[in-house]
Amino acid sequence: PEEEIHEMTSQEKLEQELGGRPNFLSPTLREKKRYLAYEIISAQKIPFQDLSNAMWHAILNYMGEIGAAEAGAWIMKNMWNEEKQIGMIKCSHTSVEKIRAALALLDRVGDAPVIARISGVSGTIKAAEKKYFGARDLLNYVK
Repeated sequence: PEEEIHEMTSQEKLEQELGGRPNFLSPTLREKKRYLAYEIISAQKIPFQDLSNAMWHAILNYMGEIGAAEAGAWIMKNMWNEEKQIGMIKCSHTSVEKIRAALALLDRVGDAPVIARISGVSGTIKAAEKKYFGARDLLNYVK
């Protein structure tokens, strides 16, 4: 009888290399994150790339490279609304106040004077959208 040749999947190759299933961190050991909803007040519309560069510059100037790395800040491109000039930043739960302070120091994006106003902080994207951006879900339509 002919033997069937079994092609290994990438998951099986990884398990073989690691000597079994890979170990993932349990939820209690993972870094806790927060989502800061912000609004940019400016006379003109600010493109995301310019805003992102200015925010990173402000964060790095205020916190330094090590502080910024420990904060785990992430400026979320998919949450930026250029029409309303609102967006969201993800960071660690211990760095919320430092990120707030860094954004308070943001006064220019390119040549345009701006004010960055933090609308609020939330533990999930969904709650932040609902609370600070006025997002609606299906439960709001039932009533």
